[in-house]
Amino acid sequence: MSLPTTHKALVLSSFSDPLDIKLQDVPTPSPVPGSAILKVLSSHVVSYGKDVFSGKIPYPMQLPITPGSGAVCRVAAVGPDAVTLRPGQLVIVEINIRARDDPSLNILQGLFAMGPAEKLMAEEWRHGSYAEYVKAPLENIYPLDEENLINKMGYTINDLCYIPTLMVPMGGLVDLNIKPGQSVVVAPATGSFGGAAVHMALALGAKVVAAGRNEDQLKTMAGVLGPLYGDRLTTVKLVGNIDADTEALKKASPGGQGFDAYIDFSPPAAAKSTHIASCIRALKTYGKVSLMGGIREDISIPYPLVMIKSLQISGRFMYERGAIVQLIAMIEAGIVKLGKVAGVEVVGAYKLEEVEAALNAAADNSGFGKEVVFVP
Repeated sequence: MSLPTTHKALVLSSFSDPLDIKLQDVPTPSPVPGSAILKVLSSHVVSYGKDVFSGKIPYPMQLPITPGSGAVCRVAAVGPDAVTLRPGQLVIVEINIRARDDPSLNILQGLFAMGPAEKLMAEEWRHGSYAEYVKAPLENIYPLDEENLINKMGYTINDLCYIPTLMVPMGGLVDLNIKPGQSVVVAPATGSFGGAAVHMALALGAKVVAAGRNEDQLKTMAGVLGPLYGDRLTTVKLVGNIDADTEALKKASPGGQGFDAYIDFSPPAAAKSTHIASCIRALKTYGKVSLMGGIREDISIPYPLVMIKSLQISGRFMYERGAIVQLIAMIEAGIVKLGKVAGVEVVGAYKLEEVEAALNAAADNSGFGKEVVFVP
């Protein structure tokens, strides 16, 4: 597959409203050691993209930049040290790039960089997947079994673009070491990542309680994911009272004994919400918490209870490579379902030149099972 001299890409030049993001002709990168050039087939559009690109949500990134997210691609060209990747191969690329000389430092390609890791975005890995082609590190590219997923299982390329959403909660669930038969509470459960966490916890064999305030969304989720995964899903509508919600959550847990784990995907506005305390109070002794949300303020936790119950509270930013390998294996084995059977609908597939419509559609469909993609 020969590379063109130039290709089309969205370029964000400043943070402003109206958006300063335009489709431009840009040079096509060449593969260097440790990289591959990918032809983008379908790229996930994040629901908060418009707020980030306008500056409403302050994400540190270096401009100008081609933004991006996880994407389904074909390998167009590989660097000289690629061993198994080959041109024409169907792959998925993820954006959590780690410094090779210090894996504790990372960026989100085309989206987020701060501290010493900014060098990764400033030089080698600035531009993301909202383009016809993207350069990515070899270790961020995962082959997909096209014959199995497309020809046998019947998934579309856009169906596969839900995998990057599932990657995020998979990182937290692997940290929690969830085993079949354990109990997990997910809150808030009705957003994109919260719904994906419910999906993945069920696929891992857990008994799951999905908690949130949107009762209609909870019912929709239960109607799809419950029967799909052996009716191990229960929902709880939160009312915003710590004691009442704690009691309702405990009552919904297996035997009323509480949960083994709690995974949190709170949005930025939820710093003062009571659900975090309620979910922590509903844990068993030795229970675990994974905080993966977007809150930017300090939160209140029930300190004496955490100590007395020997609870473990940890944060998780994105995921480790092993979690993605496990996720893809589960999808290819048919354990994790994708597409309409799993309640996931591609509500919009947009060309790059339709950027404002795509960003608006993503913002309007931020709940469980709603997917918007770019198809360059």
